[in-house]
Amino acid sequence: MHGLRLGREDAFDIIFAELYGTLCLFAANITGHQSVAEDIVGEAFIKIWERKTDFIHFLSLRAFLYTTVRNASLDWLRKTQARDKRLRAALPIFEQPEKTSLEQLITAETYRELYSAISTLPAQCRDVIHLSYLERKSLREVAVTLNIAVGTVKSQKSRGLVLLKKKLKYFLYLFF
Repeated sequence: MHGLRLGREDAFDIIFAELYGTLCLFAANITGHQSVAEDIVGEAFIKIWERKTDFIHFLSLRAFLYTTVRNASLDWLRKTQARDKRLRAALPIFEQPEKTSLEQLITAETYRELYSAISTLPAQCRDVIHLSYLERKSLREVAVTLNIAVGTVKSQKSRGLVLLKKKLKYFLYLFF
């Protein structure tokens, strides 16, 4: 954090590498669009760089990023899909009273742990899980994208879920 406050790009790069993927997943879950999520997260990191001297602790920076990304994602939904079924379903969930810092931290850590666990999967499992769950592609779309058989997609998806359960069992135990 000290390096970021001094304007060191290498410190910013470390923070970016730690949080970018998780924030994209968070935004994509709200917007339903990976490319929109990436744009929103990119803008949030620009705000961090512009306000780099405002953050003393990593936790406050992370909370700021999640709040910024959540609000920007909801704004995008309101502006571009005002009558969309997704918006009607999502707004009641997100228009609840502001989450406490602890709730935001738990949400952030949950996404970070999940994204981290997915990144440790074997390459083909990771690709299948990413396409199936994060990009919400069908079995056939995943098979075409990866140039593999639908049966292989099914088995890699099953294998990936088993591995994720093993990797996240202690985290889930603590969470519940």
